[in-house]
Amino acid sequence: MRFTPLIICALMVAGCSSPILRSTSSQIIAKDRDFIVLHVGNEDARSLARRYLGDEKRYWVIEDANQATPIKAGREIVIPLRTANPTGIEYSGYQTVPILCYHRFGQRSDRMEVTPKQFREQMEYLKNKDYRVIPLKDLLGFLKGERQLPKRAVVLTIDDGHRSIYKEAFPILKEYGYPATVFVYSDYMNNGGLKTSELTAMKKSGLISIQPHSKTHSNLTVQQPGESRSKYQRRVRQEIAVPNDRLTKHLGERPRFYAYPFGDSNDLVIEELQANGMQLGLTVQRQPNAAFTYPYLLHRTMIFGDRGMQAFKKSLVTFKAFRQ
Repeated sequence: MRFTPLIICALMVAGCSSPILRSTSSQIIAKDRDFIVLHVGNEDARSLARRYLGDEKRYWVIEDANQATPIKAGREIVIPLRTANPTGIEYSGYQTVPILCYHRFGQRSDRMEVTPKQFREQMEYLKNKDYRVIPLKDLLGFLKGERQLPKRAVVLTIDDGHRSIYKEAFPILKEYGYPATVFVYSDYMNNGGLKTSELTAMKKSGLISIQPHSKTHSNLTVQQPGESRSKYQRRVRQEIAVPNDRLTKHLGERPRFYAYPFGDSNDLVIEELQANGMQLGLTVQRQPNAAFTYPYLLHRTMIFGDRGMQAFKKSLVTFKAFRQ
């Protein structure tokens, strides 16, 4: 972050001066078009963001700009007024955003099933270690180089549409206030998978985005035996268009993101996504995403129930250093 001469001077004066008497309201020490230097009163990062940035949800901007200075009464802090680095690319490396991928929730704790206890421990870890769980939609501006994200941003996704998402995971997500994207394949809706009423309830919470995961969950990159090229193209078109139309009908909002069954994609599938107005395509390639990641081949790390917290921690890579 680059400070202007006015701000540098103000920081030096604030650092060398005697402490200002505490006040219930914060006091501006210096201000220009890019930054405010502030003596904090009886306010936290959220109230400061609401006052000076116009949105308390942008509290992380203030916290990220003052890593070595807790946001508490009696301290001098800097509030950035402009987006400093929307791509997250720095001299030493670049920001990455891990997208975590879950499937089922239950008591078995096998490869594809995470127990509620495990899930809660993972969400608690994100909270205690100051990770910022952001909605998938926030990645769009980041990938376009237009939107700054929290330095420790993480995205949560859940595939397939099992009913345990609503019964087990959703209450925990609500408890922590964490947004997530649920990808469902439409043939499973009301047919063993999530019911329309459950999808509607999750969407109305404001935390859960419902997006398509194909119609039948078949591998879209595999041309079936005896299937002509034209029939294959028609099948791929249906696997994308049908769930889009069904989700639009039931939820009243056109989907924008698509998770590939088995994480597999090819040029034809991507062309059909683009033709249907889809803006992101998600794989299950295990690595985080930089601002220059191709939007139709976003990476995700699958979270397995038969692995412990160490594996979960290793999935949370939020910065990649350049090799020296």
